[in-house]
Amino acid sequence: MEVELIDLGEMDLPTLIRGRSVALSGRLAAMGREQFIDLLEANGARYTGVVGRGTAAVVVGQKDWPVTREGVLPPMLRTARKLIRHEHSGIRVVSEDEFLSALGADAYKENTERLYTLATLTQILDVTRDQIRGWVAAGLIRPCRIQYGVWYFDFRQITAAKKLLELVRSGIPLRRLRMSFEQLRRWIPDASEPLEQLSVLENKQQILARLEQGELIEPDGQLHLDFDVDSESGSLKIMPGPRTSPEWFQQGVEQEEQGYLAEAAESYRQSLLIGGPDARTCFNLANVLSAQGKKPQAVERYLQAVEIDSAFADGWNNLGLVLADLNRPADACSAFHKVLAIDPNDLRAHYNLADTLDEMGKVEQATEHWHAYLKFDGTSQWAAYARKRLAVG
Repeated sequence: MEVELIDLGEMDLPTLIRGRSVALSGRLAAMGREQFIDLLEANGARYTGVVGRGTAAVVVGQKDWPVTREGVLPPMLRTARKLIRHEHSGIRVVSEDEFLSALGADAYKENTERLYTLATLTQILDVTRDQIRGWVAAGLIRPCRIQYGVWYFDFRQITAAKKLLELVRSGIPLRRLRMSFEQLRRWIPDASEPLEQLSVLENKQQILARLEQGELIEPDGQLHLDFDVDSESGSLKIMPGPRTSPEWFQQGVEQEEQGYLAEAAESYRQSLLIGGPDARTCFNLANVLSAQGKKPQAVERYLQAVEIDSAFADGWNNLGLVLADLNRPADACSAFHKVLAIDPNDLRAHYNLADTLDEMGKVEQATEHWHAYLKFDGTSQWAAYARKRLAVG
């Protein structure tokens, strides 16, 4: 009987893993381990925590680069390499993205392909803004997109830089790291990125970046004490984003105008962090939070604004609007009364107060403020609404 030999290297991944086991190396970026196991089982495969002769594939998670503290491949990938080299095993080593595409689970890939702002990365990776700026200045990373003053980065690019610098600072030889990433690149084309970053490190004995105010920092954000600065030394000058409170505020204004609300909120917070309490900045931040649907947080910021400046009519008015949205009409009316105490002819406050009183069933009190509004506006759509409410009352 003639037996047909099947080339496992040519077999598509879903067929290869059906009825066999699949291992996971590293941490997944697109999903949790339980979702990964569910996806395997839905495709007729099973999860294994050990690589052996019966293993069909090893999936390399993309949340972090799979290199140990010693600068070598983790045990699971070393075992896979040994089986492939010495036993001609058909084990397939694939990236998380390749695995998801092969199984038709592209919806999950959005979690690995999205771009991240500098502000978001500082939280996810526990690094500082100056660290990331230092990496940019040194040529280790580059923003994938810059829009309205906001830098956007690829997550894998940042994690590679962070991992490399941690390993280099711990004393791992660059040659060992290159060998590890060369092996990874044979399996995963994306591994070319850390190799490019390694080249940058190999070509620079010391990477320093000069900040706008003159300080020198290393790529990991460590300040470098510079007692004898040579203007010809070739130190790189960072082209920083905002550094002062007014600069952060102005960037927030531009981002808010363009609809980048999350980025605008972060810019306003940075302005407050550097410059201290400021009524206008608190007010703008509250507006952004309100637009994002974060009404309770917006109330806190509006209150902060009017505490700083009790005559801030805009702050009182917008506070009243958000309180009304939160079904706190009595508190909203108090805020509108504050506006009228500052300016008795403030049309917004008369209109908003009348509308809120109407909704509370206090028609007589509302009537006074509808008339006050119509004294100054008799033609707009809001005037038409005021007359309608008076007719109903």
